[in-house]
Amino acid sequence: MAQTGKTRKPPKRSKSVLKRQRQNIKKRARNGSYISAMRTEIKKFNSLIENKDIDKAKAFLSEVVSTIARLGAKGVLRKQTASRRISRIYKSLNNLVNVKAR
Repeated sequence: MAQTGKTRKPPKRSKSVLKRQRQNIKKRARNGSYISAMRTEIKKFNSLIENKDIDKAKAFLSEVVSTIARLGAKGVLRKQTASRRISRIYKSLNNLVNVKAR
């Protein structure tokens, strides 16, 4: 049976649900900008590694690690994820230093 021109009203929502939805939208946007900034820093660091610029990479390392650790502490990333990313960054730099030393 087809509806006969009657429009359905959207379900009623409580004020707390509407507020939570507004908060989630803001939080998602903020977290997205944090993650975007983190990825940009990681890409800059990786480009330094690819160009084999050890001195600049070592100088930039603390910035990248600080950013990732801060996002882990804030809850934007899980702490384990933040630790894993930091570990990979250190590992890539150490591999480059070890290759240069040989």
